[in-house]
Amino acid sequence: MKILTLQNKVARVGADSEPALEAVAAKTTSEDLNSGCPLGVSRVTHSLFVCGAHALPGAIRSLNPGLVVSAAPELPPPLEDTITRVYVPLLDTPHSDMHPYMDKIADLINEVVSNGEVVLVHCVAGVSRSVTLCLAYLVKWQKMSLRDAYHHVKLRRPQIRPNTGFFKQLIKFEERLCGEPSVKMVFCDAIDKEIPDVYEPDYRGMAWFRERYGPIEKRA
Repeated sequence: MKILTLQNKVARVGADSEPALEAVAAKTTSEDLNSGCPLGVSRVTHSLFVCGAHALPGAIRSLNPGLVVSAAPELPPPLEDTITRVYVPLLDTPHSDMHPYMDKIADLINEVVSNGEVVLVHCVAGVSRSVTLCLAYLVKWQKMSLRDAYHHVKLRRPQIRPNTGFFKQLIKFEERLCGEPSVKMVFCDAIDKEIPDVYEPDYRGMAWFRERYGPIEKRA
């Protein structure tokens, strides 16, 4: 097993980046978009895949990735193999600082896929840390807005939910690269917290219930 540190020099970043992504018809399902993927694995682009820990062994056997990005320091070390891995030692908390890794992992993904190889990104659930890194790649190298990148990945993996701390960092990441962010943080009355505005549809039913019946905790 080869382990890369984030200090390893990326030799050919941006030389031949992955082909631009095409728009997908609105009625296309995640099952269609992930056709041929191992169970529990979602296809972000032609060469970039994301999964949780439970799907990792099957994903490695099936995809034979040129690089595995592991964003789950709480998992035990993998068995010795020939897979090249890079580790992102962050827990899934709003206070974890993803900023130092966004550019470096995005550049590394671009380098590997430009060489015609597959990259597999995983965390424990394939919902927050791994998705944050994939979104950073899409914004930086696929030139997507963060809003479009989020909907692109959500269409392929409906359960995604980067924690609010990571999303705030993604907003700053996009603002630095593009001049202005496409997503903003808004206050959600349903849960009395700030959320990215792209999460608002998920809370509309809860907000309606709370407006009509009052907070659940007061009814108990």
